[in-house]
Amino acid sequence: MLLLLLLDYLGTIAFAASGALKGVRKGMDIFGVMVLAIVTAIGGGTIRDALLDNRIFWLEDRTYVLLSAVVAIGVFWLYRLVQKTERALLIFDAIGLGVFTAIGAMRAAEAGADVVGIVTLACLTGVGGGLLRDVLARDIPIVLREEIYASASILGAVVFWALLQLGAGQTAALSVGAGLTILVRVLSIVLHWQLPRRKMPGAAQ
Repeated sequence: MLLLLLLDYLGTIAFAASGALKGVRKGMDIFGVMVLAIVTAIGGGTIRDALLDNRIFWLEDRTYVLLSAVVAIGVFWLYRLVQKTERALLIFDAIGLGVFTAIGAMRAAEAGADVVGIVTLACLTGVGGGLLRDVLARDIPIVLREEIYASASILGAVVFWALLQLGAGQTAALSVGAGLTILVRVLSIVLHWQLPRRKMPGAAQ
């Protein structure tokens, strides 16, 4: 699907930009920024392919790594300009999350995984890169905080699996699963949705 591939590249750009932005803010040099950008963009898919014992996707198509590196260099040199468009990057990031989630679910389904495997691998594909980014940057991973992020990915993957069980075609399941993930994530950004958390005395707010 050409549209899916284009959205996959768009998600890669957004994830790479988010990794590069964090690298610049952490005071990393240009190499560190590139590493963080590439890890963010390809980390989730790498974990998925390793668990499925598939050939790692970016070894088959070097576009993902090259695209991430170019984005990282652009963010490093144009940081102040890119920073002004961060709100738009959050939307692109939501698109990447939805598309990566759907692709992870599809790969897991093709490998014969059950609902637990599909949801787990879909979520790992969607959030794995960001998780690695935050760990390398020594931050609490976004998936462990209150934001609606991993939960949006899980919801999209469950809907993907449910549609397959109901006899929907793979294209329909992919479209709805990705679309729902994107919608929930975007709404959480716009409406400031958060998961509940218990506030402890003296804890950071």
